[in-house]
Amino acid sequence: MLDLWKVSLRNVGRNKRRSLITIITVFIGVVVVTGTRGLLNGLQGEFRSALTGKVHGDLQIHRRGYQDSLESNPYNILIPYDQGLQQKLKAQPDIMAFSPRLRVMGLLNHQKSQVSTPVFITGIDPEQELKVCPRLQDAVQFGQMMDPRKEESSSAAPAEDLEEAVGLDARTSTAVVATEGPKAGGFHQIMVTPALQRGLKAAIGDEIVLLLQDRNNMQQAVIARLFGVVDYGLPNMNARMAWMDFRTLQKTLHLDEETSEIALRVRDQGRVDAIKEELSRALDSAYFVETWLDLSPFFRDIMGLQNIVFGAVLVIIFVIVIAAIVNTSLMTVMERTREIGTLMALGYRRKHILLLFLGEASVIGLTGGVAGVVFVAILMSILGRIGIVMKLPGQQVATVLYPQVHPTFIALVLGLAVGSALVAGLLPAWRASRMKPVQALGST
Repeated sequence: MLDLWKVSLRNVGRNKRRSLITIITVFIGVVVVTGTRGLLNGLQGEFRSALTGKVHGDLQIHRRGYQDSLESNPYNILIPYDQGLQQKLKAQPDIMAFSPRLRVMGLLNHQKSQVSTPVFITGIDPEQELKVCPRLQDAVQFGQMMDPRKEESSSAAPAEDLEEAVGLDARTSTAVVATEGPKAGGFHQIMVTPALQRGLKAAIGDEIVLLLQDRNNMQQAVIARLFGVVDYGLPNMNARMAWMDFRTLQKTLHLDEETSEIALRVRDQGRVDAIKEELSRALDSAYFVETWLDLSPFFRDIMGLQNIVFGAVLVIIFVIVIAAIVNTSLMTVMERTREIGTLMALGYRRKHILLLFLGEASVIGLTGGVAGVVFVAILMSILGRIGIVMKLPGQQVATVLYPQVHPTFIALVLGLAVGSALVAGLLPAWRASRMKPVQALGST
């Protein structure tokens, strides 16, 4: 058997041109498949990183029926955010950080342009939010992240501080009293999406009035300054979104220790599904824990479709590789007919001829496969450090992809390369082993 391998290796070296063509075919197939998977991993990794690091966190806790009631009646799905719940979350060793969020519908009015638009308002605790979604800071394209230390509650001046002025109406010569209403104080911050900023025609620092309906169906107004513009850099994200301080929004809506959702960051993202199950058992049945994929069905479906398309591409590429190897190997068999006859005359049996050609195919597949995976590994290592800047459809800002290929997939592709070469070599090897020695020696 060892002699057959030596002869196979020698024959590959003897037929340099055809062997090189076949090796290059395998090499290209491996590079295309592995490189495509690396780019796809980079894209899906960016989706995951952006969704968990900017938008959702790794997990979220809601009340059951959250998605159905969020727009129609956001006060029906509030959950208590008290010390008891916080202690339960702190007791979970897999949870690194958690942050409460309030979500309600509101109306924004830009004072300068007098443009109004309905929006989703999300109240966040900036300090806690950055622990759960550390990339949110990177999503602030203009202005800056809200600073809770700059928030100042509104207050009204006492009645005794109001000044009274007496004037004379020239037309009636009657004394009239002019009083000045309560003076509103405080300072509030708000962040909006780029689409909202353009629609409102607002600039950083402009005054924006936020109109809300509290849980008692009373209209409330908050005057805030545009502090930042947030762009998640993800397609299909809601463009009508605004953010303000959690405690300010909570006070405005007359809510006490209640929130719409709690976002969480876990220590090991690979165990997010297991942590979800553990947390669900630890919490009351009224709570519902969801992963970032549960909260992003659009991206979940997109990534699933991408994987299906990639699987089809992988099959097509290796079918082309097999066809190319079969064609080249059949031509090699025809050129080596007398050699095959000589080997049979020397005592080689048909199974030896079959194994000889399969050995040559495996050497070609292994050589092309190893060369391909080494090339791709080096390329992915370089691109994984410097990244690839590209603008995806629906994005306002460019995305940096960091391609990466898992060693398991590299091993799989290498196995497919050798396996494809063996499959491709079966027909030529079988034809070579079926030759009759006399006819083979008599061929020209």
